[in-house]
Amino acid sequence: MKWKKVFLDPSFWILLGVNIFLVYKYEQTPAIFTTLIWLYWSQNVLYGFSNFVDILTSKKVDVADGASVFNTSNKNTTSNDGATRKKPIKSDNQIASDMAWGFLFLFGFFHFVMGIFLLTMTKMSAFDWAFYEKYLLIFFIFQVISFIQHKIQNRNIPANVTRMATLPYLRVVPVHLCILIPAFLRLSNLIVFLVLKVIIDVIMYVRVTSYYQKNNAVLNTTIVNIDSGISSE
Repeated sequence: MKWKKVFLDPSFWILLGVNIFLVYKYEQTPAIFTTLIWLYWSQNVLYGFSNFVDILTSKKVDVADGASVFNTSNKNTTSNDGATRKKPIKSDNQIASDMAWGFLFLFGFFHFVMGIFLLTMTKMSAFDWAFYEKYLLIFFIFQVISFIQHKIQNRNIPANVTRMATLPYLRVVPVHLCILIPAFLRLSNLIVFLVLKVIIDVIMYVRVTSYYQKNNAVLNTTIVNIDSGISSE
């Protein structure tokens, strides 16, 4: 994905702007750190749920890169009339559904365990509900915009559901490390880790969006080649 496209992407600026403001807000009011931790955790939950819906609503899937594990057995079977038949593979909708629910279970379990860790390491008495609700709404709006963009860009492209089910971990694992490391090390100044969180968030957003942009570019190139071939005939 070219950086020019990144700079023209409103979702990118929402994500960057909100994250930078939250770092500034913490610098001004360190007491909101507990709220920030849960806000970032909730942001990742929203991201995971959006990805779940994205996979689940995929009409066409690409089974060339791992999704074929969701096919039924290809072994031949013998029917009552003695004819040998091959079991059919699963439909695109079934493959997408299996992958989506499998992703939701693993991703949900990961965040459930992470939530237990956070409960033991944070003081909920310092939690600011008003602050949390306001910025969670902003992250929700960002996620909706991003979801719509991806759906529009890839409406005619078979979804690589295997890749879609693994990409979120490249984003949430580093972010969670930035949340947990300060607590384990008992650091008093957490600005460095919050800044790292912003950088990781932005880089992984660009990385994930690049996947969709790349697919879209491949489709456009294919269409152009087909049109050229038809014209030459």
